[in-house]
Amino acid sequence: MQHPLHTFLLHLRSIVHVTDIALEPLDAAETAKLASQVAKREVGMGEGLYLFRETGGYPLFVVETVRAGLVRGEASPSEATHFQPLFTDARTLPPGVHAVLVGRLLQLSASARKIVELAATIGREFTLDLLIGVGNTDAESAVHALDELWHKRIVREHGANSYDFTHDKLREVAYGEISAPQRRLLHRRVAQTLEAMYADDLDGVSGQIASHYEHAGMIEQAIVYYLRAATVAQRVYANEDAISLLSRSLEQLEQLPVGVKRDKQELGLQLALAPIYRVTKGWAAPELERVLNRALALCDRVGDDGQRAQTLYGLQSVYVVQAELARVQMVSDELHILYQRSFGSAPPLFADMMLAGAYLHQGKITEANAQFAQIITVHDPDQISHIQEAQGVNYAAHARAWQSHALWCLGYPQQALECGLDAVKLVQDLDQPFNQALVSAYLALLQQLRADKASARMQAEKSLALTNKFQAPYYRAWADILVSFALAIAQPDEERIGCLRSSITVFKASSASLRLPYYLSLLAQVYEKAGRIEEGLVALDEALFEARTHNERWWDAELHRLRGELLLMSGAEPSDAEAALLRAIEIAQSQQARALELRATTSLARFWITQNRRNDARCRLGGVYTWFTEGFDTPDLKAAQLLLTQL
Repeated sequence: MQHPLHTFLLHLRSIVHVTDIALEPLDAAETAKLASQVAKREVGMGEGLYLFRETGGYPLFVVETVRAGLVRGEASPSEATHFQPLFTDARTLPPGVHAVLVGRLLQLSASARKIVELAATIGREFTLDLLIGVGNTDAESAVHALDELWHKRIVREHGANSYDFTHDKLREVAYGEISAPQRRLLHRRVAQTLEAMYADDLDGVSGQIASHYEHAGMIEQAIVYYLRAATVAQRVYANEDAISLLSRSLEQLEQLPVGVKRDKQELGLQLALAPIYRVTKGWAAPELERVLNRALALCDRVGDDGQRAQTLYGLQSVYVVQAELARVQMVSDELHILYQRSFGSAPPLFADMMLAGAYLHQGKITEANAQFAQIITVHDPDQISHIQEAQGVNYAAHARAWQSHALWCLGYPQQALECGLDAVKLVQDLDQPFNQALVSAYLALLQQLRADKASARMQAEKSLALTNKFQAPYYRAWADILVSFALAIAQPDEERIGCLRSSITVFKASSASLRLPYYLSLLAQVYEKAGRIEEGLVALDEALFEARTHNERWWDAELHRLRGELLLMSGAEPSDAEAALLRAIEIAQSQQARALELRATTSLARFWITQNRRNDARCRLGGVYTWFTEGFDTPDLKAAQLLLTQL
């Protein structure tokens, strides 16, 4: 039966011109003003914005919410932007609002009530095609019911063939009126209809299907689609969404019976979660290590050899960044045994990249360089894609970036730069934000190794911007240290030195330890520049302790060289300083680290000049300098050449 107002309007239009004026919801300021009048107190901007976002600016909702005393209280605008809903479902609505909305729904015809229940189950937004499919009804009946809902302002057009509820609260009340068994049935129908409608492209709706299967109580089907939705989210770098979807899957898994089937499903989810934690939390993050340890335990029960290899490779990367370098070798040995037993061959070369990195930082620089070179030579696009998916890293780019540091140590500064730039070029055209952040951090550190202050600072700042943009916390910590160092070495005042110390502290707090001796040596250099010699020596003592603790020896030569320089400045016995410089040269020679040998020999030559040993200085430095075949425009080689000219 038509509402009397409708009859009255028809009669009125027959005798006069009638203009319809749509009453739009209140804006945020108007919402706050109305709330202030009802509450008889001033409602602040943050509280008003919060109330507006919750009520949509509908005066009835505003009035009833304030009357019910459900306003949040004062909030800042930023808090209001990330608000938690006041009403989690229809039962928590203010009684006045709930009664009015139920009354509106009771006025609907039976066919419209059926459609509104279907729509409420689908969600706030829905399409006509989906309604028809879920309701198993004909198009004409569905359109007739929708027309009624549109006239009564229950739904509105959202686009071509698309609709939504005029307010979330209407949808919540409509959904709340459906019985629990009926809800589960409707959710199952929605999920199955979506599967049929998007059979050729399920990626875009996999999250919706997962949610509907979950609400239908069909957990196994839900988990399959949650995993698919997480993969889609990860592909577009929506990592937090991917983590949320996978975490939801693990929660749902708890409802299934304990057994082999559940363990296999959990193993798949944990392995999917690992690369996302590596990107978002860092290579040594406790969350990542916990996931991989759980995956390894599951592998012992239900995993295949491929899953075990994937888990072991992931653990290798954790141990490298934790500077647990001996454990890297142990895991590598296990990987080789696994491949030999299962496939009758050694693992693919990329599987030894973490071991190559461990070799570099243990001071086995020539072995590391050779291993990196082999990995780069065997360019397998399928393997690159597989590792990108399984670990989140482009190993071809990573190998080049890491090798650039080895090449510099070995005395090839130009080849090192070309290798680092190749890594950048390799990922430049790929949609791989994490890898772009990774190679930029490696290049920034390489430029600092090359001692070109202007280039080092520029690349460090570029890397910091990239790692912030792409939310790569581990590499952001790298870049932040390098930027802080560049600023502090230019102007070593207390504020900038404090920033560098803080950056190193943040790095250590991430559970990472690799390259810590190197970062502490940067702090020592800043103290040297500031004339704070004792504090510089303390920083070097800490660096040497970390190097001994983790057997990270690649930077030992530079630590002893810096110690010799600081001892000379402190007024210590010349013999003690000379011993430190000679120790630096000895270590560099044992590691074939020509770049570090050149630095230490240059420092020794300067010291010998003060001791009237100019001939010894010239012979010693000349012997090292003549070995080099490239990089003569770098500061280290320029300094050595200038000193030789003076001698």
